[in-house]
Amino acid sequence: MKNVLSRIRFKVDLVAEYEGKKLLDRQLASLLKIIDEEGSILAACKILKIPYSRAWESLARIERILGLKIIEARKGGARGGGTKLTSLGKELLNYYLNQFRKIGVFEEKYVKPEMPELTIIGSHDPVLEKIIEILKTKGLVKNIEVSWVGSAGGLASIMLNEADIAGTHLYDPETETYNIPYLKKYWLENKVVVIRGYNRELVFAFRKDVEFKGVEDLFTGKLRLANRVLGSGTRSYLDNLLYRVSLKLGVNQSKIPDIIPGYNIEYKTHYNVVRAIIEGNADVGLTLRYVAEQYGLKYKHVCWEKYDFVIRKSRLNRKSVKLFIETIKRENVKKLVNSLVGYRVDENIGKIIYS
Repeated sequence: MKNVLSRIRFKVDLVAEYEGKKLLDRQLASLLKIIDEEGSILAACKILKIPYSRAWESLARIERILGLKIIEARKGGARGGGTKLTSLGKELLNYYLNQFRKIGVFEEKYVKPEMPELTIIGSHDPVLEKIIEILKTKGLVKNIEVSWVGSAGGLASIMLNEADIAGTHLYDPETETYNIPYLKKYWLENKVVVIRGYNRELVFAFRKDVEFKGVEDLFTGKLRLANRVLGSGTRSYLDNLLYRVSLKLGVNQSKIPDIIPGYNIEYKTHYNVVRAIIEGNADVGLTLRYVAEQYGLKYKHVCWEKYDFVIRKSRLNRKSVKLFIETIKRENVKKLVNSLVGYRVDENIGKIIYS
């Protein structure tokens, strides 16, 4: 018994709240501290052994609560830049650390992690998962870091110099084009190239026992929606559809989250959306036809979209990035894309469509 007790260790935690909402705890403060020291969210995640997507969500949540930025891009660094805390982020961290030191010791030593050969961050896509597996199994790129944080999150990660490649499919209703119009928003104009990917079919998926005719049915309040995460291309497209229908029905756009059950419940991947529908936690969701058919759901066609890859010009000469681009151009990958229901090869796949 004494031997067991001697191996027990105690850790003190301190939760900081802002207007009743959790802002920081010890782990999140550690995340900010290591980001500040290492200049990388990814490095901090490796050190703390937490998923990049979870860290990204936590940072985004803090910024939403405060209504201000706590991280931003910095110039220079070993990988051509990185992430740093804003002045507010530094003040918030220091304020937390000063409070914590009143009740315990915060500082912990850590070992710098080995960084991946290739980092892909952005929108979830089953074909991209298969391409990554090809790179790994053929030994082309062994150490690949992948994180699904949505299309907007992918572009933000490129802006912060965290990602080598961002997978994105953001539709711009004004120009009726994909991805390129969003580069200006993330200060990426003339800093990146956009590599053409492939076309994907978006559908509304639902169970066989559910009657769903179109977007207007969501406004009845009778159907529960399985929504994607804020910042995902699918969520952005759905919000545009809902906005257009709200104008037609004379519904205030701000009331949409209250009118549609499940709107505020978010799912990270297309698989998560479909599982929620199958398990009865939701009735309908905007997702990929490929995933809907895999699980035997009924569906209604919505559109064909462009799924592209955004890469910083400074990363184009990296061996792992070159191998990725070469791989998506290969005939076996083109055949793979065309063989999957709900996917089509674009004639310009692998080519630079914006520089």
